[in-house]
Amino acid sequence: MSGILGKTIESLNTLLSPLNTSVGLSTKSLFERCMSARTKREEEWSFQDSLKTIQQRLSEPGVRSSAVKKMLAFVVFAEMMGYKAEFAYIHAVKLAQRGSLAEKKMGYMVCVQLLKDCHQLSMLLVNTIIRDLASRNMVTISMALAATCHLIPPDQASAVLPMVADKLSHSNEYIRGKAVIVLHHFLRICPNQAMHYVHRVRALLGDSDPGVVALILQYLLDLKLEQDHEELTKDLCSSIVSIQDQILHGKLPKDYLHHGVSAPWTQLTILKLIRQLQPPILDVQKVLQDTFKAALGDGNISSSPNLSAAIAIECLVTMLELGVASSKFTSLTMSNIGHLLISHNINFRYEGLNLLETLISHLQVNLTRDQQAVVLRCLQHPDNAIKVKSLHLLCKIADSSSAESICDQIIDFLKNHCSNTHLQEQLVSLGMSLSEKYASNTNHWHLAALLRLLPIAKEQSASIQAQLKFALLAVSETEDDASTPNSAHHKVLGYLTKHSESKVAPTSILELYVWMLSNFHRLLAKEADDRAEHKTHVLALEKIVSLGQKVFQNQIQGSLETVPPRIRKLMYEIVDAARVVVLNNFEPCPQLVLFLKTIVSATLTRVFSDATLRCACNELLGILSACPELSEINLKSSNLSEHPDFTLTFMDNFVCGHLEKGGTPYKALPAKPGSRASVLLALELERNHGDSELCNSNLVVADCSLGSSVLSLAGTESARNVAGSVSSVSSEESKCWTFTSQTQEIDLMPVWTKEGRIKADDSTEADSSSSFTDGVSGPSDETSPQLQPGPSISSWLQKSMVDDPLDSLQKDFKEFCHSTDQVPQSN
Repeated sequence: MSGILGKTIESLNTLLSPLNTSVGLSTKSLFERCMSARTKREEEWSFQDSLKTIQQRLSEPGVRSSAVKKMLAFVVFAEMMGYKAEFAYIHAVKLAQRGSLAEKKMGYMVCVQLLKDCHQLSMLLVNTIIRDLASRNMVTISMALAATCHLIPPDQASAVLPMVADKLSHSNEYIRGKAVIVLHHFLRICPNQAMHYVHRVRALLGDSDPGVVALILQYLLDLKLEQDHEELTKDLCSSIVSIQDQILHGKLPKDYLHHGVSAPWTQLTILKLIRQLQPPILDVQKVLQDTFKAALGDGNISSSPNLSAAIAIECLVTMLELGVASSKFTSLTMSNIGHLLISHNINFRYEGLNLLETLISHLQVNLTRDQQAVVLRCLQHPDNAIKVKSLHLLCKIADSSSAESICDQIIDFLKNHCSNTHLQEQLVSLGMSLSEKYASNTNHWHLAALLRLLPIAKEQSASIQAQLKFALLAVSETEDDASTPNSAHHKVLGYLTKHSESKVAPTSILELYVWMLSNFHRLLAKEADDRAEHKTHVLALEKIVSLGQKVFQNQIQGSLETVPPRIRKLMYEIVDAARVVVLNNFEPCPQLVLFLKTIVSATLTRVFSDATLRCACNELLGILSACPELSEINLKSSNLSEHPDFTLTFMDNFVCGHLEKGGTPYKALPAKPGSRASVLLALELERNHGDSELCNSNLVVADCSLGSSVLSLAGTESARNVAGSVSSVSSEESKCWTFTSQTQEIDLMPVWTKEGRIKADDSTEADSSSSFTDGVSGPSDETSPQLQPGPSISSWLQKSMVDDPLDSLQKDFKEFCHSTDQVPQSN
């Protein structure tokens, strides 16, 4: 009784199971339950529960093949929905290895969907595919060929390719076509192995089936035959011309008609293959003309169907690239281009622009004003692809008279319509090339174009700055008199000054502004005192320091953990610009000294740590401290002969006098990295950054700055406390400091004495007890100066300037101030 009850319960469970094969819709309930889920959580639960049920069912020993097929269909559905079912992969492989055609077809289909050619289970199918390729059943062979493209990895191709190549001679055209497709696939993924069968495919070009011939033409198009062996291209052009003649004379079956055009895709392939082979134009000119006439008929290109127009355009492009240059052909091409450009079909208009670009590239055709106006009207099209293609075309047809307007069109499109980063880089490069190629010395429109491009460009801002600097330096005094307030230099400096005095400004603009102040500070003569116009460098230093204070104060007030790299670069440019101005005049500036000391103190903190900036500030502080002596030396050296003294003998009196006053001589550094003397020396250099003798030491800083412990101490305590705490600094934290030597401690050797430079034969080693701390002043007690707002814009910048590209930059000032790449500055 108990046995009968157990069998009854088992039968009921089988009947109620959703995978019951006795029911017609065995997996329908699984699909319905998963698709009717109302929430993502419910959907996950439904799929997981269904897959768990399928896994249990597949693990049973007596499961039938029909049930396995239905369960694998649901597994494919679950994988497409993103739910992995790796337990079913092996069952798909087993199903493909069975004897029934239906089961093999289902197994191959599931394996193609679930497995990749690099999957481990794909190796189990290699022998199965080889066995099926050797079968006499056409259906089995076709399934094996279809699975070969998806399941055979490149490293196993050598085992399959010989059998695939044998199918090129199969009696059935379907199998021959499949074999060509497989060989084409392996030609792409492993060309070294597939190239051995190129001749066998080439010999099949005269096949009786048009479908096989079309597949072979696609195969030959990917071979790049112009670079291949001569035996492959021999008589190939005549063969494909013969095929095209057969297509034009209607010798193909009606099955190959598509929208009234016979084998359109094969015709396009033949035209591209002719263009690739580059045969003599006389051999193919007749067939190209016949193809063009057959495609258009009695109508024009804009009124033809899409496929006919595409064939006609390919004919024109092919004739252009083969060298047809007659006036009749040029007028025919221009007529068709005009029809395409005024068409309402977007595809026709885009192809018209492509065809015009090809025509201009090969024949150097000069467009008339009306033709240029038609191209310019394409810029008003709502489709961005047509706008971009129009811009590329306008750059090719640009000349000295139209380059300015075309560049303006590019900039306007970049500002208002372009959000693609890759496209922005292309268009910015086009604008830069136009402004460089057609630079004007009359109205200097190229300067205005580059200034408008500068805030828009991101990765290319450095290139635009370099081009602007070269362009500004190229403007000679005869072309642009600096004494006139309406000169190009004045206008550019005025535009940059407005940005520097605004609340926000692009970093690239500020970098160019400080460069202008350092190299063209003579332009500030109108702002300086009339009785001291030669003091324009003082006003330039004040502006540079004011800008640096505003940028620095803004970063100090911010809540950023680290300073962005672009701000570090801007601060370095500010210090470098100040150094250029000081070296040209050798006059001290108290405001600059205070600013540099503030920056040096900030670079010792964790947030603003930058060894390069700190070294630049220390170098400039050393120059400022020696400005009076250097000014006298500069005056004396300018009165000497025109031949320079590279031995620097005129510096002897200066150095000896400095040593008599108690100055410390130049000495080599203790160079063992990580030693206590090295860390002491580094800290003394930082603490005494205003001392000129220490600033000129031959210290080389690796990477960034001191270790984290030194930085934290320097940021929270005074330099005096740092020096006292140096004993707690480990050697690991000071490894980032690298000195002249890396092997041993070197005794300090003076290079100068009060009598002059030490000669090589009488040099003696100095006492090792002398250190760099001798004669060094203590840390400065001066505090950082109050940040003042920048000076107001001068009156000569506010004059109205008409009909000048540089004057129109003032209209873009507000837009630039709201660009994304801007640096806020506190007033």
